[in-house]
Amino acid sequence: MVDWEAVERLRSKGWDWDRIATDPRTEFHAEEGMGEPGRALRALYYQRRSRQQRRPGPGGGSRKSDELSDRPRWSLARVGMIVAPAFGIWLALALLFPSPVGTYLPAFPVLVVVFLAAVFVLAFGLLRASERWNTTLRNGVVVGVVLGFVLAGGFGLSAVLGGCPTLSSSLGPEPAQWEKASNPAWQVSGAPVFFFYGSIACPYCSASSWAVQFALSKLGSLSGTYYDHSSLTDVYPGTPEVVLASATLQSQWVSIDILESTDNAQITYPAFPSCTEQAYVSAYDSSGIPFVVVNGQYIHAGTLVDPSQLSGLNATTVQSQIAQQQGVAWNAVESQGYFLLAYLVKANGGQPASVAAQSQVAADLAQIT
Repeated sequence: MVDWEAVERLRSKGWDWDRIATDPRTEFHAEEGMGEPGRALRALYYQRRSRQQRRPGPGGGSRKSDELSDRPRWSLARVGMIVAPAFGIWLALALLFPSPVGTYLPAFPVLVVVFLAAVFVLAFGLLRASERWNTTLRNGVVVGVVLGFVLAGGFGLSAVLGGCPTLSSSLGPEPAQWEKASNPAWQVSGAPVFFFYGSIACPYCSASSWAVQFALSKLGSLSGTYYDHSSLTDVYPGTPEVVLASATLQSQWVSIDILESTDNAQITYPAFPSCTEQAYVSAYDSSGIPFVVVNGQYIHAGTLVDPSQLSGLNATTVQSQIAQQQGVAWNAVESQGYFLLAYLVKANGGQPASVAAQSQVAADLAQIT
């Protein structure tokens, strides 16, 4: 029996009939009297095609010859040749344009994980394939590249139409573990936006809340807060917190946008009211909560305050020590509290002048670009 699929594959590579006839993969053995092997195989090939063309199909008509012999088969290798380039292109564009392309499906970790899975499928498929490169597989790569651009473009266009901001993939270092992105200013009524993303149950969010309260209180009248603590079953159990979820701030210098889930038993991530918040989290939050953005440009991912420094303290004690600017709680909060205040003043162009003139704020401002 001749392996006609092997014959088709070799023909697609441009092999001549003599070479195909002598290739062991075709399993062709010319009988005596048939003449030259290549000519004999070619005659059998076209006889077979002629029979297939005359064979009636389900509707009574003739079948096309390539319905049986030329139709490419789906395999893991072929699937991998499509999905790996598709997600590779999508991932690359999401890294270059974290918003809008990566807003709804961020590059990290979603697209990275999917891309690695696609590469695994491709590698596994190629290991099992008898042939690792032919016309069918080459066409799969082309389809995958086109599909990648279509998917990335579709998600990017959807984000743009949804009002998502265009954000830079480039981050530059700033003091106190902050970073700066060359983004347009994120402001409301001319005031820079302070964005906080967290959860009460998270001990790092709880500890960071004190630095946030300290900085915001220096720029206006903060109300609507109350005391709570982080989860009792997580690390640093019962870390005291000033809850910011329902806070309001009367200030001409800053507008607050706080997303904080209020379940203190289990960490949950708050829903996004718009794709603006989702865009910043998708683009820059690779460290989890808490996550802070000032004016759309200054970014801090991760804890502002070490929760271990508040161990054994209750919220009232922490608040008292911060108010008196002394004690272990104040020592834990002071540095990042003042730096956050300095970033807010920087976003206001050095205003208010009375705050900018304070020695600690002025020292921090001098380090911020």
